[in-house]
Amino acid sequence: MIAVSAYVFFAPNFDFAFALAWHDGQRIAQLGLFGALLLTLVVSGTAAGAAAVWAGLPRTACLSLAAAFALGLASSLYAEMPRWALLECGTQLLLLFTAMMVAASRRMMSARADGALVAIFFATASAYAVTTCSVYGAMLLIGPEYGQGFNIRELYTGFSNVRFFGHIQTMLLPFLLLPAMWWGTTRLRRMLLWSVPAIWWMLAIGSGTRGTWAALLAGTIAALLFAGNAGRRWAKWQVAGLLCGFCCYAVFVLGLPQLQDLPVTFMHRTDDILTLSRRGELWSTALDYVTRYPVFGVGPMHYAYWATEVAAHPHNAVLQWLAEWGIPAALLFTGVCAMGGLALALHVRRVTGQVDDRASVFQAALLAALTGAAAQAMVDGILVMPVSQTLLALLVGWAIGVVSLARGQRVIGRWEGVGLTLAVLIATTAVVYGVAPEIGQLAERQEAYLAARNPGEILLPRFWAQGWINR
Repeated sequence: MIAVSAYVFFAPNFDFAFALAWHDGQRIAQLGLFGALLLTLVVSGTAAGAAAVWAGLPRTACLSLAAAFALGLASSLYAEMPRWALLECGTQLLLLFTAMMVAASRRMMSARADGALVAIFFATASAYAVTTCSVYGAMLLIGPEYGQGFNIRELYTGFSNVRFFGHIQTMLLPFLLLPAMWWGTTRLRRMLLWSVPAIWWMLAIGSGTRGTWAALLAGTIAALLFAGNAGRRWAKWQVAGLLCGFCCYAVFVLGLPQLQDLPVTFMHRTDDILTLSRRGELWSTALDYVTRYPVFGVGPMHYAYWATEVAAHPHNAVLQWLAEWGIPAALLFTGVCAMGGLALALHVRRVTGQVDDRASVFQAALLAALTGAAAQAMVDGILVMPVSQTLLALLVGWAIGVVSLARGQRVIGRWEGVGLTLAVLIATTAVVYGVAPEIGQLAERQEAYLAARNPGEILLPRFWAQGWINR
């Protein structure tokens, strides 16, 4: 739990590899996180706790996930480049293990840990807001001396693409006003606790990331439908946060730079708000692979081997599973996700009013965050990028811990823990085998790729920032 929280805090705020793209640094840090989690297996009871969570899941979900990964293994062996396919399988399995570890921690610490999670999210957002304000001040105060204007894109640090930050906003914004709701007991505290979500809402408005807007709307609808009075109260605070964000955007982005007569560069999407931004091409390509390779797909991660030059993934989670893992595995993954989402929604509806107000609002935020992530995964790469992958595993694990604790715990045998440890070791072997050839020469690999392209070409991320696996 500590390792996952540390990753979530540092990944958006600290450059892990100065000579590489942010994406690669975050991926390397994610590999380090997996290594840290592997070390925890030697701690007595750790594997047993995660195994108990796994054993406590509905039998249908366990069998479906096991079958899906078995199909993924078979697909990997048939793929053009098995090493990359096994790397994808191993990564997804380690993310599942991460979720089980988080769920075990949540079960052990019970509801008192919810406040700690909110504090971690708020600290992450606060550190990012400080960086944003520093960049903003530099553009206004120092930029004119060097003949530079105001470019809103410069406010979005820490990610290779502003959309990747949008993934994080989708999952963190639902929690960022909870400190003000819970701990804003004085005017000064309320001002300080409101400032961070106001800045993040301003960034959400200015980013032009339509997937984030749609995801936040989907999450709000879910909270209103299932979280009762707590959901309505939470939604009112979110609307207030949005209005504060609009005010900040009007003053700090539209107002002050133009008062100084600075040339301003925006990221408005009003002219193409209803377009698919070439996603139609990506989805058509994915559907073509589904018809040509219906059973095993083209192989995990192999959209990045065969696909067009638009992107290295189809910007749709279900189509990615269908195209790469095959129809049977995709149906199993989709069914488990739908089953889990419904279980969380029904749990939130059932317990709202039975637990204290703080717990009800937290669970409304958790439901909104996961619903938003699921919605955005249909139009973006939440399941692909390292920070969003890890944050999603954290939230999924937390939700499993919340729901499974309400059901009660199951006593497991020694061999179930041994089986989990063996599965994790196999996944780790696949990941090490997958990254070993490239990890020491990522910069050279990127330079060679760009040198062979036209000037102005950009990297298209998948596992690494240079996401194509056939080059």
